[in-house]
Amino acid sequence: MSDKEPQNLDLSKFENVERPKEKEEDVSTSSTLGLLMDVELELSAILGSCDMSLKKILELTKGSIIELENKTAEPIDLLANGKLIGKGEVVIIEDNFGLRITDTISEGAKINE
Repeated sequence: MSDKEPQNLDLSKFENVERPKEKEEDVSTSSTLGLLMDVELELSAILGSCDMSLKKILELTKGSIIELENKTAEPIDLLANGKLIGKGEVVIIEDNFGLRITDTISEGAKINE
């Protein structure tokens, strides 16, 4: 360690310094996005929800029906790792359920969450 006293730095001479502007080729979306292409995300479609007491949950058996608060005509939320990324409608393909995406959340809305 040095025995010198700390000095105040005069930042006034740096006030008018501008950051260098980034060139479009320097910020390549494809190369940046390419780094993330192999990252796995958990996708979830939220069909609806309900509140139940623990007693009611313990009474559930095979064949029990749980009434959800979401109406059938309402869009279904699509989540990636718990964050809303879009909305859609339930479709049936052969014997499987699917989600037809009808709307995606804008980047600005995702950033503000």
